[in-house]
Amino acid sequence: MPVAEEAAPRRAALTRRRIVELALEIIDEDGLGALNMRRLAADAGVKPMSLYHHFPNKAAILDAVSEKIAAAALGVSPPHPRWQSRVRQLFMGLHALTEAHPRALPLISTAVVRTPSGRRWMEELMRTLLDAGFSEDRTATVYHVLGAYTLGLGFARMLGDEVQTSDIVAQLVGHWADYPNMMRVGLRLAVWDRPGEFETGLDVLLAHFAARPGRRA
Repeated sequence: MPVAEEAAPRRAALTRRRIVELALEIIDEDGLGALNMRRLAADAGVKPMSLYHHFPNKAAILDAVSEKIAAAALGVSPPHPRWQSRVRQLFMGLHALTEAHPRALPLISTAVVRTPSGRRWMEELMRTLLDAGFSEDRTATVYHVLGAYTLGLGFARMLGDEVQTSDIVAQLVGHWADYPNMMRVGLRLAVWDRPGEFETGLDVLLAHFAARPGRRA
């Protein structure tokens, strides 16, 4: 009897969801600049034109990737009744996204206004603060300060990951006596967002706003 040929492995069906997943994988691995229709098609095992049956252009794919990322920001935990704890939940969720997808930070930064899930996250934050009695002006300040802290730390961590510890040591060789206090702290300075650091800063900021709420008259 003739030996039956092994069937070629079947490729996953090309769907909008599959395209978005592959696009996010490319961004996570090589950054936003690496994502283009040709690379995406190659990773999907299809011709570039096949992608246009699902998305009109790269911008639409990026919007879908942003929505996928932002959908995780609200989290699955039930909203906490205390405003400080609820705001903490929301920004812990945002921080988790910056950890999971550091190279997608430009998308995360704009997702709160560009995507439905991001706008729901923002609406929940605004509702929580306004219901707690914060003025509209103070509510905007809380968002700006906590948002800048969360995203800024994400960018700092991303840049820090690109700096080699050996390069830092090489630049300081022969200068130990010039910077005794910096040497005392040492290479801890090169590691951004060590365990517990984000939570510490977030709690300090929340305590500040709790003590100075700027409530409506």
